[in-house]
This record gives sequence, C-alpha cells and structure tokens, in this order.
Amino acid sequence: MMLEHLGEKPAADRLMRAIERVTANRDFHTPDLGGTATTQKVTGAVVAALEGDNS
Repeated sequence: MMLEHLGEKPAADRLMRAIERVTANRDFHTPDLGGTATTQKVTGAVVAALEGDNS
C-alpha cells in the first residue's frame, strides 16, 4: 500500500505477486499461520520470487 501511495504501482504489484506466491506454499507458513517457517525463510522466499519476476 505504501508503494502505491508513493506512485510506485508496478513495484507494488510485483511485491504483491511475490507475497501471494510465497504464502500459497504451505512450506512458507509461519507459526501464526499454522506452519513452522521462520521470518528469515519467508523473507528469502519473497526476495527470490521478486528476483524471478525480474526475468
């Protein structure tokens, strides 16, 4: 939402796609979502998804 507010709609869309891809995979669910993934693991997965979206 902050990226959109700053006029960075394409970046906001990329970030949301990455987050949606990662959270769709139960391997990346943190304890609050019933999983065991760490914040570091989820962050790494989001970064990897973003990098993949650059290709």
